[in-house]
Amino acid sequence: MSKKMKYTDEPMKTGKILKDFLPKPGNLKFKKEQVVTLRLDETTVHELKEAAHKKGLGVSTLIRMWVRERLAGCASV
Repeated sequence: MSKKMKYTDEPMKTGKILKDFLPKPGNLKFKKEQVVTLRLDETTVHELKEAAHKKGLGVSTLIRMWVRERLAGCASV
């Protein structure tokens, strides 16, 4: 490169100015989750793993989905 680049804070004349697309800082809060320990027998764990694998999910994700579905069903009763 024989030409030196000149850096500036000025926007380029050929480019477009975009509106701010990043979320506001208040919207960047992490979800507050709590760990719950659950003891299950070996057969149940094996069945959970098989069901999760068939759906392409992790065991914890599947359990969370099922708990939320059950709770949503209870809320309508």
